[in-house]
Parts: sequence; structure tokens; C-alpha cells
Amino acid sequence: MGQVRITGYGGVGEIGGNQLLLEDGDWQALLDFGTSFGRVARYFEEFLKPRAAAGTHDYLRTGLLPPLHGLYRPDLEALMETSTAWDALRSHAAYRADVRPVGVLLSHAHVDHCGYLAFLDPRIPVVAGATTAVTVKALQDASDDVEREAVFVKPRQVRVGVLSTDIRRAPAVQRPWRVLAAHGDAVRWTEDAAAYWRRAMATSAATWERTPAQPLGASLDGHAVRAYAVDHSIQGAMGFAVETSAGWVGYTGDLRRHGALGDRTAAFAEALRRLDVVLLICEGTQAARARGPSEEDVRANVVATVGTADGLVVGDFGPRNVERLETFLAAAQAAGRQLVVLAKDALLLHAIHATAPSVPLPDATAGPLVFRDRRRKADSWERYVRELYGAALVDAESIARAPQEFVLALSLYDLPRLLDVAPRGGRYIYSSSEPHQEEQIGDMRRLQNWVELFGMTRFGGEGGAGEDLQFHASGHAPGPDLLDFIATVQPRRLLPVHLDAGGLRFYQEHLRGAGIEIVEPVYGRPVTIRA
Repeated sequence: MGQVRITGYGGVGEIGGNQLLLEDGDWQALLDFGTSFGRVARYFEEFLKPRAAAGTHDYLRTGLLPPLHGLYRPDLEALMETSTAWDALRSHAAYRADVRPVGVLLSHAHVDHCGYLAFLDPRIPVVAGATTAVTVKALQDASDDVEREAVFVKPRQVRVGVLSTDIRRAPAVQRPWRVLAAHGDAVRWTEDAAAYWRRAMATSAATWERTPAQPLGASLDGHAVRAYAVDHSIQGAMGFAVETSAGWVGYTGDLRRHGALGDRTAAFAEALRRLDVVLLICEGTQAARARGPSEEDVRANVVATVGTADGLVVGDFGPRNVERLETFLAAAQAAGRQLVVLAKDALLLHAIHATAPSVPLPDATAGPLVFRDRRRKADSWERYVRELYGAALVDAESIARAPQEFVLALSLYDLPRLLDVAPRGGRYIYSSSEPHQEEQIGDMRRLQNWVELFGMTRFGGEGGAGEDLQFHASGHAPGPDLLDFIATVQPRRLLPVHLDAGGLRFYQEHLRGAGIEIVEPVYGRPVTIRA
């Protein structure tokens, strides 16, 4: 029997950035491989970024990627200075050169869980649900960023001391993805999903080596893997159970139970209880917080606020939060308005609809409509959206003529489009999480300046109108719900991840005497799992 170990390289003592390595003897698998926004913020910001032409070098030197030699794309490690960086990292306490995972179990498509897949060796399969797979592809289709190369890789070559692409000489190569269906879930890999997977948008089809996504089956290289749909603020989120020689290991990813799929989270807990898990790797983002509003509460408040508005309404909610988009769509329809989304949102809806037909598509009558940008050249993906949904396009001039007929879905970085609409009054509904970092607080001040520029009234967020109303529900379970989840599962050990020091203290205080051993993870230090 091999030794079973779990090692955290991200999501350890921090919220987000999950990078976890599960080992059973020689068998290895990663649980997510995301971006740590906290670590990124130590060195970088919007206009100060790692250099794409330097490959993995900047990410390794600043600790954004763990020192796991041989895990990453060889083409991104071709510079001499990257070799020098590895020489220096050999003395790092977490350095290893023997990590060769058989796959990455990807819980969902939020960047703090999938954001650094692009740097992994392209031979490593990504295992995910159908909706997560097409969501990640939509993110890459609408971006040229090297950090988004999770579905297909554009190989780099060294030229004049930097890395660059030449798809005529080195075609883009699609990574192997394995689609895993969640227990009891109707979402499957469909013909429409396969067709979208094959479609090239960010590179020429003539220079694209396609790899069809394949179903995983019941095991990953000899180890049984089960997936379970959970409630979260993104479509397709899943938790996992992996059978090891020490017993079953459960991994929550991110979850809650106060959204539309709360019953799925409860079913996941029951399934883990039946498996008698030896270790539960559990998130704790909101562990130290009490219960807040549900998605139903938010829906009622948004519908009421849109229904009594004069002039334009702007809805500001998180990217890829389709449940919240559906809330604003319902509010617009109830008020006799039409919801307008950006082309990137329309592409995402198109991709997700291929696996989940209940997700709405752009529609000229019922909405959502698609905002037609005229102040920028349309990329290939945007032309694709226009071809598919040309009848549902609407421009700024049309919205400006009758602002009372629309709800426009925008976030802070989209707000320059309001200069073309030039609303006079109206309502801005802030339906995202409260800022908690200095940079986010600055963003909120800028957002308020935009709101005041157009004489709008902001609802939601600190200082907004109608402060007794809630316009945002967290994507994460609060402390009481997490304790209920753990009480149902009854794991022998708990490894808390995706949480800060307050969340860890919450678990330590509230699980004292519960018969559950709490294992505090330390960056790069393996935790041995006993049967």
C-alpha cells in the first residue's frame, strides 16, 4: 500500500488560488490549479503584469507558480533566465521535481480555481464537468492572454531573447480534456458541446490540432473518481470524491446551499457520508460569517427595484454568474424592459447552453439582447456572436433613444460604454460582493464617480439607496451551513482550505469535541492520510 498524502500549494491560509496535490504512492492528481489573487496583488496590478514573453519566469520568481520542476509547459520554460530561476529554487523548502499528475480535477471555472491551468504541461488531462469545460473554452475564445490557454496551447519559441508565437510553424494544440458527469445530474456532453469544442476562434482553423473531449468513465488511471453537482455562483460547479488506498477523500471545491441548487449541496454531503471519507478538504471562505441573503431574496429586491425605476437601469453583477443574470432577465421582463448583455456574455451563454439547455440564449423578443460595440474592431469570436444572434443586436443609439426600455448589464471596466448611451438619471444596481481590499475600495470610489456623472442613483453596496435591501448573495456557504455540511459528512479528518485565519479559528472553535481531527495545511508540506 502506497502512502497517501495531500499537499497544498494554493488556497492554504488564503481565500482562493486552490492548488492541491493528492498522492497515493506513485499516483498523483491535482485538485484545481487556480490563481491566488492575494499573491498576485503583492507584486502586480492592472497595469503591472507578469511578462507573457518571459513564460513561467516571472510567475516562478514571484511565487505565483509553485516550485514543481517538470510540471509546466516546456515551451514556456525555454529562456535561459528561467533555467537560472530553477537553479535558485532548488533550495526552496517546497521544491520538487517528481510531480507528474495523471490529471487535474477541476471543480469549476472561476479563475481562482482554473486560472493557471494554462501553464501546466499540455499532456496533463483536465477532468471537469461538461459545463465547466465549455465555460473555460469561452473564456479563452474571448481572450489572447497566455493565462487563458487552458483548452488549446499556442506554442512559443525563443526569438531574440523572448518567447513568441508563430502558428504557421507551430500549430495550436488542444489539450486533452476528460468530461465527468456528476451523480444524478442531467448535464451531459452533447453534440452541440462537441461542435463548440471543435470550433476555432482565437487562431486559424488551418493551424489547429484538435483533440476531442472524451468521457472519463468511473476512474482516473485506476482510482475511482465521483463528481457531484453543488450550488455555487457559477454554472457547473462540482465537488469530488476520490478513492485512495487509505479510503475516500472528499473535496468540496466552492459551495453553498442558498442558491437554486442548494439541494445538490445537501445531496453531496449525504453521498460523502455514505462513503465514510477519511479526509474532507473543505472550503471556508465565509466560515466566520452568519447567514446572509439568499438568491431568492436578491431576486425579489432586484425585481422590485427595476419595476419602480424611471430611465435606464444598469445591473452590475459578477462575471459568469448566470443565476444572477437570469434574475436581472426576469426583472427586466416583469418591468416590460429588455436585458442587454455584452458580446462576451452572449458567447458564454451560447457555450453553456450547449450543455444546459435551460440557460437562456440571446433573443430579439424575450431578451437578452446583445450590445453592439462600434468603438472597437470586432474579433473573430465577436463576429461569431454577431452571426449567430444578429437579430438580437442593439446599439448605444437605440438604448439612448428609449433608456426606460432597457436594463444594461455592465461592470466597472465596461462603464465607458455608458458615454455612448449618455443616460440622464436612472438606477445603478450593484449586485456584486462588497470590496474588502484597498484596490477594490478604490474601484468602488471610481464606480460611484461614474454613477454621479450620469445623475444615476446607486442601489446596493455600502452607502447605496435602499440600504435595507440586499442585492447580493455570496457564492459561499456561511459558517452555520458549513458546520451542518460537515456534521452530515462526519469525516475522520478535516483539511480547511480557501479561507483566512478567521475561518480557520472558526473551525477550530466550533468543531472542538466533535471527534473530527482538524489538519492545518502548510504551504508545500505534505499531510499524510491514514486509513
